[in-house]
Amino acid sequence: MRVAYVDHSFHEKTRSTSFLAEMMRRHGLVVDCFWDNSWQGGAPVAWEDVRTYDAVMMFQAFCPIPASHYRTLHPNVIYIPMLDQFGLWRGPMYNLTGFWEPFQGSKILNFSIGLHSMTLGLGIASHLARYYQEPKAQPASFEGGLHGFFWLRREREISWSTIRALISRNQLASLHLHLAVDPGTPPPRLPTKADMDHYNVTISNWFEDKTALDQLLEKKNVFFAPRAEEGIGQSFLEAFARGQCVVAPRNGTMNEYIIPGVNGLLYDLKNPAPLDLTSASEMGRLARKASAIGALTWTTSERQLIDFILTPSEKLYIGKYDHPALAREYPSTVEQTRRKLSHRLVHLSRNYRIFRATRAFWYPLITFARNRLRARN
Repeated sequence: MRVAYVDHSFHEKTRSTSFLAEMMRRHGLVVDCFWDNSWQGGAPVAWEDVRTYDAVMMFQAFCPIPASHYRTLHPNVIYIPMLDQFGLWRGPMYNLTGFWEPFQGSKILNFSIGLHSMTLGLGIASHLARYYQEPKAQPASFEGGLHGFFWLRREREISWSTIRALISRNQLASLHLHLAVDPGTPPPRLPTKADMDHYNVTISNWFEDKTALDQLLEKKNVFFAPRAEEGIGQSFLEAFARGQCVVAPRNGTMNEYIIPGVNGLLYDLKNPAPLDLTSASEMGRLARKASAIGALTWTTSERQLIDFILTPSEKLYIGKYDHPALAREYPSTVEQTRRKLSHRLVHLSRNYRIFRATRAFWYPLITFARNRLRARN
């Protein structure tokens, strides 16, 4: 089976979504990647480039289409939304039904419980996947005090002033700030000289080789999540895998993984208050344990996810719509006649006693015909 994998081009650099394509390839699927550049003024991936594939999977980015619904153009379209693309952490939003309408009758693969609930509520077929990384061979060490790490990515979301409010109890022996801002975000406001000295702050910039960043992270044991909201949250999941104590805003997807005071800490982003890191070592240990259990669950559930990807959308919406490519197997007039007769008999049985009395004779025939039609689909 050939899968067109349409993805946000920023992920081509970070490789934060490559795990999904790699998983599909392990299960024998042929996956071709297409990178969407519309977010930075470039071109989106054209529908014509992907429509001939057996399945079209779109990760956050999606192809513009010459129709109101993807289901009318292709029998197997999977969209993967990211929670952070909606900005729910900012507060109440407008009605999102317009956004989801093109995906009615297609499939959604969700990595967020919140989005899974939303799409199910809108009547769209959804599969919930819970991703974890394998635990690192060497867990974080808590000997020698607490040493924090914060990647200052988005000044408008989590700034140095936010972190300073959280660590004001002076429980950290040191804090490292990694300055590598996301595209389109303003330059960060750095700590003053007094703050640098008081909190023992060190600073780094973008590393061309990720190995250098990994070596730095391995020396830290308290990880401050860099964003107000995450799609999956690879950075804090990696911290989980290291056995670090993760500190994050009380927003998705962090609040779907972290049990406050058990395997990490959550805080109110609008009113950050000093943290109690007394149990940081135990929270880090349980975070790594959660990562081990979660990674095993992810591996054992891969087959279910592959089945979801391979299943044509229509199979998940029996009786709700007919995809043109599948409807051609049956003469439309015959199908319409069957449905009209079924609806008519149901109507008669509700309104006339004789049809209710003879239901035992005609209803099994209707059920048999309906099941045969579904089996052939």
